[in-house]
Amino acid sequence: MKIIQTLGLATALMMAAKASIAEEIVNARFETTQCATPCTDASAKRLQWWLMREDDQVEIRNLYQNGQPAHNSSLWMKKPAGQFNYSYLMHEDGRAIDYSDVDLKLLAIKTDAQIWQVKSQLITDEELAKLKKVPADNQKQYGQDVEKYVGELGNGVGTEVLWMPALKLPFTVQYHYPEHTVTIQMQALQTGTLAATDAAKPPKATLATLSNYQHVDYADLGDMEHNPSEMQWLARAHGAPGLQAHNH
Repeated sequence: MKIIQTLGLATALMMAAKASIAEEIVNARFETTQCATPCTDASAKRLQWWLMREDDQVEIRNLYQNGQPAHNSSLWMKKPAGQFNYSYLMHEDGRAIDYSDVDLKLLAIKTDAQIWQVKSQLITDEELAKLKKVPADNQKQYGQDVEKYVGELGNGVGTEVLWMPALKLPFTVQYHYPEHTVTIQMQALQTGTLAATDAAKPPKATLATLSNYQHVDYADLGDMEHNPSEMQWLARAHGAPGLQAHNH
């Protein structure tokens, strides 16, 4: 077993990535609401989260789930050859579980261009092409042009998208299932130079932050199964891929 207390896999990859120009930086805060039909406040389940995107990395950081603070991030990194690396960040514990491209493949987690679009823009180009473009009521949001698309995706799931083409990111997505509706609504947006400044900066995992985290490779988790202190923090890593196999 090795617990890396230095930069670790995630930060090493971030340092190796080329510097992003400001126009490539996008920070957007969203709220995802799942609500039974007909929707009431009592039945609604809510998750507030940030999508922080630049160059070849995307961090999705959960803020609040049903009003309770959340303290975890998914950090996706794309290497020049097209492989993926992933880190599950536990901010309250100051820990990170690092996954190599091989780990992701063994866990049957797809790592291709379409999955990268799912992580970095929420709606893929292929999905958008299946929808019909119609006139939008409000053609601008946060100073960005907005296009409206409607139609069905998957197994007849009614879908409405308000799309920001310049950013390749939705302002709103709504999925209508037979018994419930899922809505993803943008609540804040920073782009370009604004996203790179300290003003109202979102909680992005910086190199300095990650250098102080304890890193462990996913492949080494099996060595921790008989260490009670290690199992305590692993039990809190609810969203980390493949942890079910290690939490007996």
